[in-house]
Amino acid sequence: MINDKLVGIISLTDQVRKNTKEAISQIKKLGVKNVVMLTGDNEKVAERVAKEVGITEFHAGLLPEEKVAYIKSYIDAKKTVAMVGDGVNDAAALRIATVGIAMGAIGQDSAIESADIVLMRDDISKIADIMKLARFTRRLAVQDFGIWGFSNILGLSLVFTGFIGPPGAAAYNFITDFFPLLNSLRTGKLKNK
Repeated sequence: MINDKLVGIISLTDQVRKNTKEAISQIKKLGVKNVVMLTGDNEKVAERVAKEVGITEFHAGLLPEEKVAYIKSYIDAKKTVAMVGDGVNDAAALRIATVGIAMGAIGQDSAIESADIVLMRDDISKIADIMKLARFTRRLAVQDFGIWGFSNILGLSLVFTGFIGPPGAAAYNFITDFFPLLNSLRTGKLKNK
């Protein structure tokens, strides 16, 4: 103000990262039904950001305990909840979510300590990578149990029919223990996808 007259206004806002909209789109393509933004920012800022990145549901002006209440309401509705956050205000919500993901490079220590997963680079697109890795790992675990079960049933059948004796059964058991391990080595292939 100069001589009691307004001569200018400066407005500062955080910029949305360029890959955020694409990252949210990728998460939705992987089957996430609801992406909800819980923020302490004011309503207008939250509305602008939500619209810009393709989020249809958002809750603004929240205190940490209000974020926790929202997370609890989703969990109480039997939904799997992944919470992504980086600040002190996110720590409690990260702790009670089904999966808490902290943005580690810029994250506060309390958020990092509360989370199940910490992204060391502040790149929200890595969340889709986490989901792909988790699904791939789960498929491998199911396959490993199937391999283990099948090889044990086969081994017992060979023993009870007299096809192999005790030394052969011991050797068979030792050798087949490696089959699930060899299958699990395929986790390295995910990096190439």
